[in-house]
Amino acid sequence: MLIAAIQKPAVLFWCIIAFCFSVNATAQNTLRLSPQNHHYVTYRQKPVLLITSGEHYGALLNLDFDYIAYLNALQKEGMNNTRVFSGAYVERKNDIKWMLYNNTLAPKENRLIAPWKRSNIPGYINGGNKFDLDQWDDQYFIRLKNLLRQAAMRSIVIELTLFGNQYNDSIYQYSPLYPDNNIQGKGPKGENSFLLFQSLADTALVARQEKMVVKLVQELNAFDNLYYEISNEPYNEVKDSAVVDKWNAHMAKLIRQTEMLLPKKHLIATNQSIVDNKAVDIANYHYVHISNMPGFDSLLRLNKVIGMDETMGSLIHADVNDVRVEAWDFILHGGGAYNNLSWEYTPSAPQGTSGADTIRQYLKHLQQFMSTFRFVHMQYSPGLLVLLPAEAITRVLAEEGKQYAVYIHHSTPHDMEPVTAAFVSKYEADTSSFKDSVALSLPAGKYTVQWYNPAKGNWYGNRRTLQHKGGVYTFHTPLFTTDIALSIVRK
Repeated sequence: MLIAAIQKPAVLFWCIIAFCFSVNATAQNTLRLSPQNHHYVTYRQKPVLLITSGEHYGALLNLDFDYIAYLNALQKEGMNNTRVFSGAYVERKNDIKWMLYNNTLAPKENRLIAPWKRSNIPGYINGGNKFDLDQWDDQYFIRLKNLLRQAAMRSIVIELTLFGNQYNDSIYQYSPLYPDNNIQGKGPKGENSFLLFQSLADTALVARQEKMVVKLVQELNAFDNLYYEISNEPYNEVKDSAVVDKWNAHMAKLIRQTEMLLPKKHLIATNQSIVDNKAVDIANYHYVHISNMPGFDSLLRLNKVIGMDETMGSLIHADVNDVRVEAWDFILHGGGAYNNLSWEYTPSAPQGTSGADTIRQYLKHLQQFMSTFRFVHMQYSPGLLVLLPAEAITRVLAEEGKQYAVYIHHSTPHDMEPVTAAFVSKYEADTSSFKDSVALSLPAGKYTVQWYNPAKGNWYGNRRTLQHKGGVYTFHTPLFTTDIALSIVRK
């Protein structure tokens, strides 16, 4: 008995050690910041660039959307990310008039699924019974977990956007959290009540938001292929950004506190708001440039992943060439996550169209090019560029003395930097033919050099060897259309 009593603490100690080691080993597969470079993430213990062309975020909440067919389409062309809204924000049939119910965020009557269970009392504004905010909908969580599971099987990471700017009172009136849409009936309503949705002003609303966040974070902790975005476009229509920032910070802290005693810790993204907050890992921005966005180079100083989380919608507002140069420009500028918004995915065609397939191929070429580098060791290095092509944008990622990735594209506006208060939604690709020269400052050494075609996804000619004595070296492109990339790797 004495021996057993002595042994039990030792056994317990080693059991605890083994459990902690097991949990830690499992958690290593979870999406997290790269230990070598926080501008990038690792997933399943490998560095990854999150690059995708995705639907309009309604894959979960719209019961008419076949997310399996959608995920298959992403997997086919190597896309590894998609953005999913939780159901707290809902759009209406006419919010995007040329899409109507083809807008995945606008489910047909009684086809919305949300975290909360429907009551037995009719009256939800878009058909069906009101929601009971005191009860969770088991079918919602089954659908959400299956979506995550199916995405993981295809090596696709889910960005779960918890909330969204309601934009106006009319859209807010479609949210399950609007008081008329649930049997609890508490929360702000009336003129400009939508502005309170992203604030701490209404305690009843905030309490429901908090419970939803905690429930989702607890339910989804086991998934590796997941990160959270607090809110979509939080500053739009809002005059007091400090109120929005305080609410975002509160929600970020809540996620951190909830996961504190859980095995896995997930990354947190915010869209423009509180990007310098220590709880935030990913700073998301929309479009090429917006008026209140700081210069991209200054964002890189945050030492966080920078994401272009939404673009102008292809193929209506941007063609395939515009999307290609935008994606390549962003990643070669030091971005770590790129999500092209595509209008091509609809409930009637969840797999997209042939046009969307072309965009996915271009993005796959970008992944293939970047996979030839150890990109976690690289950083945006414009100071290495000595001679730039005229009327073009040139980017360079480099691990000085070892590897260089250069990208040149001819697009409008080619002179957007420095930019003042202009709103630039996208690049307009110039589909003319060009021959350019670009000069870099390189240390002495032997390098392999090869040009790459971003549109066709192939290399120009054979790789050649450069024996460089050190200093400035000028590279001359072959004839190309719109854009071209260059690989320089030290042997």
